This record gives sequence, C-alpha cells and structure tokens, in this order.
Amino acid sequence: MIPPDTIEQVRQATDIVELIGQYVRLKRRGRRYVAVCPFHGEKTPSFSVSPDKQMYYCFGCQRGGTAFSFLQEHEGMSFIEAVQYLAQKANIQIREDREPDRHKELSEKIAYANTVALEYFQKLLYNPRYRTSLEDYLVKRRAIDRDTIRFYQIGLAGEEWDGLIRYARPKGLTPEDLVECGLALYSDRTKKHFDRFRQRLMIPIFNLSQKPIAFGGRTLKKGEQVKYMNSPETPLYSKSNVLYNLNFAKDHIRAENAVYVVEGYFDVISLWQAGVRNVVASSGTAFSAQQARLLARFAEEVFLFFDADSAGRTAALRSVDVLYDGGLEVRVVVAPPGEDPDSVARKYGRDKIEELRHDAMGYIPFRVQDVDVRHAGIIGREKLVKEFGALGARIADPTRRSLFYDEAATVLGLNPELLIQAAPKDASTVATETPQGTRSRKHDPYAIDLLSVMMYNPGFIDTIIERVAPEDFGSPQLSRLYAAMTQQYRSTGKIDPRGLADNALDETFTSLVASISAMERGAANIDEEARKSLIQFIDKKRKVLRETELKKLLEEAEAAGDHKEADRIIEEMKRFGIYE
Repeated sequence: MIPPDTIEQVRQATDIVELIGQYVRLKRRGRRYVAVCPFHGEKTPSFSVSPDKQMYYCFGCQRGGTAFSFLQEHEGMSFIEAVQYLAQKANIQIREDREPDRHKELSEKIAYANTVALEYFQKLLYNPRYRTSLEDYLVKRRAIDRDTIRFYQIGLAGEEWDGLIRYARPKGLTPEDLVECGLALYSDRTKKHFDRFRQRLMIPIFNLSQKPIAFGGRTLKKGEQVKYMNSPETPLYSKSNVLYNLNFAKDHIRAENAVYVVEGYFDVISLWQAGVRNVVASSGTAFSAQQARLLARFAEEVFLFFDADSAGRTAALRSVDVLYDGGLEVRVVVAPPGEDPDSVARKYGRDKIEELRHDAMGYIPFRVQDVDVRHAGIIGREKLVKEFGALGARIADPTRRSLFYDEAATVLGLNPELLIQAAPKDASTVATETPQGTRSRKHDPYAIDLLSVMMYNPGFIDTIIERVAPEDFGSPQLSRLYAAMTQQYRSTGKIDPRGLADNALDETFTSLVASISAMERGAANIDEEARKSLIQFIDKKRKVLRETELKKLLEEAEAAGDHKEADRIIEEMKRFGIYE
C-alpha cells in the first residue's frame, strides 16, 4: 500500500499537460489545451486538458480524469502502477506501508512464477531435443514464422514429470509455490509434486501491463482427449476478465476504433502475422460482461469472426447480448464454407479478411438469415420480437436503441412499437448500468450546475450544505458525488476534483467528476451565479415533491369520484407544468 501523503506528493509533482502532451498534440485555447481524443476516432478536437485543475475531459466520448486515470485508461496500468510510474519520473521515493498485504504478495509471487515458467518453456522450444515440435507443428502445419513465435513468446512443456519444478527450485520457488501459482500439482497417490503442463505447446497470456499471468497449453500428444488446457484461475488470472492479445492489440484497436473477436489463440496469431493487428480472442468461452466493458474502453465496434460451422455461429449468438450491454456495435464476419479465421489468414491473407469485414453482417440480419420470417408463424415471430426487444433494451444510447428497433422491425415486418413494448420493464435500469450507458445518460442540469458551483466557489459551500442533502439529487451517482464533495470539504476545507476522481473505484464516476470540472464559469459574478444555482435547484426539488404529492391526490380524488377536486388538482398541475 502506498501512503496517501505519497500519492498526494506524486499528484502535486505531475503536470498533466506535459504527460498527455507525450501522447497527443495539444494546442492552447484560452485557459485550456485541446487535442484530438486518444480514446476514440474523431477529426474535430473535443479532448480538453485543464492545467488549472490538472484534469482532462473529452466532450465526445465523455472519458475524463486525472494523470493517474489517463495512464490507467491509455496504458492499461493499475492505479498503483500509475502512481509508481509518475513517482519515478518525478524522482519521488515510494515508501510502502510495512503492514503485509497477503493479496499483493501472492500476486507478485504468481507473476514471478509465471515469468520463470515462461523462461523455461521458451528454452525447451529451442532445445535440440524438441526441435521437431517447433518445425512440424508451428512452422509447417501452422505456417507461423520464427519472428511471430518469438513475438508471442511461445514455448514448450516437455515430457518430464518435474522439469519445471527442478528448473524453478534454484530460482527460489518451491513445489508448493508452483502449486499455489497453478503451475504444478500434488499426487496423493505418489505423495509427489509434478508439473501441471506436459507435452504441450505453451502460449503465454499477458495482462495489460505485459506481465505473464497464465498459459494456454495445446497438446502435442496423440490421443490426448484434452486438446487445450489453461492455467487455473488465480488472483492474477480470471478468464472472465482477460482477453488474449489485448496487451499487444490495444493501441491498434484504439486507432481503428474497431476490434476483431475470434475464438482461439492461433486465430489471433495467424491474423496478427497476416497484418491484422486489432484482434483479440475470447479463448473459446462466451463473452463476459467484464470483457465487454474492457473492450468498450478501446473501441466502439466489434467484428465477431468465428468459424463458418454451427459451433462458430453459436459462439457469436452467445456473445452478442453482453457486447450490446457494454455499449458496443456488433457485426458478424462470416468465413467462407469450411474455413475459420486461422485458415483464412494463412491461405488468403489480410486483403481477404478486409474484404470479409467489408461484407460483415449486422447482427439482426445475421440472426435471421436462416429463418423464413414471413412464414415463421406467430410463435416463432413472437420469440424474435421478445429477443430483439430485450436486446434493444441493453443499448444505452437512445438514438442507437431507436435505430436498432427500427431495423429489427423492418426485418420482421412489424411496427417498432411492438418491440419496445416487448422490452423488459426494467430496461432503463439495464441500459444505464454500463460505463458508456451511464456516460450518455442525461443528468438534471440544475443538479450538475450546483455541483459545478461547489467546485468553482468553495466559499459558498457552507450555504449549500445547510440546505441540500445527498438524497435531494435523485440520482445515485450525483448523490454519491455530492456526499464525497461535502466529506472532502469538511476534512480539508476545499474541493479537489483530482482527489475525488483518484479515490473513485470506477471510471464512470471519475468521468463524471471530470465532466463537471470541465465546465467553464466566469469569475466576475460567481457569487451571484452560486445563489441563482442554489435557488433553481431548490425550486426544482420542491416542484418534484409537489408533483409527486399532486399525482397521489389526483389518484385519490378520481378513485373517490370527486370530479370537482380532481379538476382543481389538474389545474394546479397545469400551473406547475406537470400535466399533459
């Protein structure tokens, strides 16, 4: 753990303009700097950096934060890694708390053990004893050249039962350590430890910080029933949180604003060798919500590129709901009959893949391509209506959601309203849970204005705190931010947006802080603006409360048959502008 005072020292020593200027070309515009956003494709600069607040914000994709969050978002660093990186640049010595961190110690041990194992597997691959494995399988059968083999650091697990165990011992790793790290097993029958991976081609899996965290082992033994064996889950490796090759591909994905998703390791490797660099693999499992949110940090469009057979089609259908839920556009690349991404890359190369991408199908026509919609019958069409209704509800952006329903309705020959009615009742909740969905959600402008006043005019905060409570905001995110601001003010006597952003545990909250911090306010009439903002917020709150009260009274009057009272309430609601 890094002490808070050290983090604050690093924060104060870092110039965000200098840092971000290493990645994008910044141009001065008034008190701010602007640039083309490094997080999404655009031609007109909408990315803003404030030297005053030491924060950035993009008005296009709504990403924002501090120097720490920029490195987390752009370089895939953890918060601790970002602090360490900036501390090193500022020549600040980090004194870590001495209280042992069991989770951190285990994570470091796993990373070290995997690094040792990677070294061992690579040595075996080039050992004369196993050279035929390299030549016969990788070079001849898979057509993978030696530069690609070295780039992906492919290795080999040999025939020995305890080769890795013996190799790791002089490097400070016991057999028990290797068991804990998922690299060895213990036999109750023989009372001995043995290597988990044997007679397998070893493909290392890296995290976004380029650390080896697991392995995928492809058998080289004839008759072996388990074709692929992955490392077990550890504190560093969780299948649902990792995408193979994202560590190498993230910058290419960001540049293309699109990503190919394939199933297997060799699909990725072959596409990369063919020159297609914006590619990741789901490792043969259905996409998780975490993986979808991870991809949404780097791109807006996903091209599902699976085998042409029914298994590939099933994989595509399994993935689409969480991808839409993550705020991503989904298209399906259909391989030629009898082919898969690996074979297409090897036989035809990049041009063919780009051709297939050009002909990619939207998800809706892909889903119904084998369905005779007009003759599907009522039950068959009802299933599609409910399926598309639920899927559309996962799309957070209202414009995209409307276009999705329009397209689905056209394909099914129905009115879009039928699909909207088929959406789950809690669709609005579902649609705002994802990071991109929350970004696109409209907040009460009076509430946003009041929070902005607090950031720009700390002298007025006491007045606001006296009259406003967190629950008055009617939004969990805004209530959370107001509570954090008031707590920070009571502790330090000021509002520091950087501290609020860096203490957040999710990027959505960080971006919310950055978006409010990015609002420009004139200094001349700031006190008057603050009073006006508070009055407007309180008036809006009263209006909402009165609206709720009047609606309840109207229901009671109508239920009692008191038409005179109902008419009086309706007139009052009209004066409030809340009756249609």
